[in-house]
Amino acid sequence: MSATIHRFDRGDRLALGLIAVAGILIDLACRALPADLPYLAPFIFNAPIFAGTLIFGFWYARGLQRLPPADRPALWRRVSYFAGITAIYFVAQTHFEYAAQHMFFLNRLQQMTLGVFAPFLIAFAWPRDVLAAGVPAEVIAFASHKILKLPLAVLRNPIVAALISIAVTDIWLLPSVDFASMINPPLYALMNIAMILAGLLFWLVVIDPRPKAQAGYSYLTRMACGFLTMFPQILVAATVALSEINYYDFYDLCGRLYPSISPLQDQLIGGMIEWIPPGLLNTAVLFVLLNAIRKNEESETRATPIPPGRRVIEAKWTGR
Repeated sequence: MSATIHRFDRGDRLALGLIAVAGILIDLACRALPADLPYLAPFIFNAPIFAGTLIFGFWYARGLQRLPPADRPALWRRVSYFAGITAIYFVAQTHFEYAAQHMFFLNRLQQMTLGVFAPFLIAFAWPRDVLAAGVPAEVIAFASHKILKLPLAVLRNPIVAALISIAVTDIWLLPSVDFASMINPPLYALMNIAMILAGLLFWLVVIDPRPKAQAGYSYLTRMACGFLTMFPQILVAATVALSEINYYDFYDLCGRLYPSISPLQDQLIGGMIEWIPPGLLNTAVLFVLLNAIRKNEESETRATPIPPGRRVIEAKWTGR
């Protein structure tokens, strides 16, 4: 699928202007009337997350509109993309963030959504071609600038992406670092942004459905990095979940949202959230890429001309 590139136009200016005005008004409301805002309003306004989710939601919708119907992705891919964008917005730009700062397991749910679940949904949708049709050419040119080629090439290495994902996830899980972020709103906002960026980098690299010629790395390399990343994360999450030591006692100082859940139960649930669902997604990488291999081989088979008088007696994937 080859998308037509469009330049920054009146629609982009209008959308960005409306998002900027909305952001300013919501930010002022969060500062002046925090107790009077509804649940779906931000607890703490985070401009990059607010703007990023809305802008890339707009550009994706615009890309869908510009693409011919035959080139548009399947409905489930569109749903997956918007579900990922919505999940990021919900856990970071509503009063859910208040809950995440008053229970450890809700904090882990927030961080796993930002760094694992939502990025997986966005990468699973593989929005590259749709965004190429919706994002202005000037933005694409900036992202493709030669100065950025080497850093992006390094970051797109599956091993590098996996190491960054592990490091970012585990650094913010350290009790001292987690406590520092709880009492420092700018640091908390930085944590949320770092989790999103690390998650998107990892999943977009690992479940890239393209063959090695386009993706840069073999399916086997991406499978290995996507699957093996699970084990150090399991070790850390299991340590948290199964420990008899209350590592995150500072939630008592903040005031626990559900006092009926003991600190160790809270820690157990949070560790399980960090342990089981991400591990399932790391395992799902194998099936996602096996399906990509099948589809690429079938595409190659259809593109191979059959000489007159001959017939195909065996296909690569099915053996038929």
